[in-house]
Amino acid sequence: MSGRAFLPALAAGVAGLGVVLTAAQPASTPDLTETLQRAGDRVQYYFARAQSLVCTETVALQPLSLGFSPNGRPRTVESELRLSWDPEAETDTPLEASTVRHVVKVNGHPPRDDDFNSCTTPEQQATETQPLSMLLPQRRDEYEFRLSGRAREDGRAALLVDYRMKARPTVEVALVDGKDDCISYDIQGGMRGRLWIDAESYEVLRLDRGLAGQVDFRLPWRAARHAPERALWTVERLDTSIRFKAVRFSDPDETLILPVSSLGLQVTRGAGTPRLRTTTHYTDYRRFLTAGRVVPPASE
Repeated sequence: MSGRAFLPALAAGVAGLGVVLTAAQPASTPDLTETLQRAGDRVQYYFARAQSLVCTETVALQPLSLGFSPNGRPRTVESELRLSWDPEAETDTPLEASTVRHVVKVNGHPPRDDDFNSCTTPEQQATETQPLSMLLPQRRDEYEFRLSGRAREDGRAALLVDYRMKARPTVEVALVDGKDDCISYDIQGGMRGRLWIDAESYEVLRLDRGLAGQVDFRLPWRAARHAPERALWTVERLDTSIRFKAVRFSDPDETLILPVSSLGLQVTRGAGTPRLRTTTHYTDYRRFLTAGRVVPPASE
């Protein structure tokens, strides 16, 4: 998981895309291997279908006080979001899919390069790994999974699957080009969470993830020299919860399970904005399907 931040104000955004609604399966509880296989099959099918989809992502970044109440006005970033996935790249089973972002508005106006607060993740991060990539066959070995019971999510019976990344957390941190006070960091490994998987269709209804423990990293020298007393940052929490619902399309008729909202909480000791809540809504889903026909020349 990655983020970008000004030294005085840390900010992060989340994005994700979902899976496709399918016909009901037997109601008996499968074992873990079968659950992951069926859910992974649905994710692969979704990735193949969703490349023709575009949606509007609206992210509200709200700094929080010590008591986690709003502290000041939120920053709102509106973007066009689409899925990028190449099934033929590298292997027959792609390792991951990505979401591609094009920012169109910031606080209601076109984005400005010289905006002092333009160092939020939605504005600086054009692509990011699609979180459901963890269920692709060649990614599952990177995680430990276990069935943890049943529950209901949005009125649907769901299987609960807990997961933890095997790799210990590592952090890559750097300055964003042209912005000496804008930090880019990427945390790999050290994440855990839970999946809510529809007990009949094996579609993902909800995905939660967060750090398994605190992560420390030092700022690059060019950034630390401005505030040496805050050269060490500690990410205490980096939580995300993504929810999926059915979205209907016509011409041709189709129903897909897609993300509709995401809620994130970030707590970073040392940053100017140590507590940040990120609320994301995915709306205005549309398909880019083209059709053509041969028009015969007009008769003379």
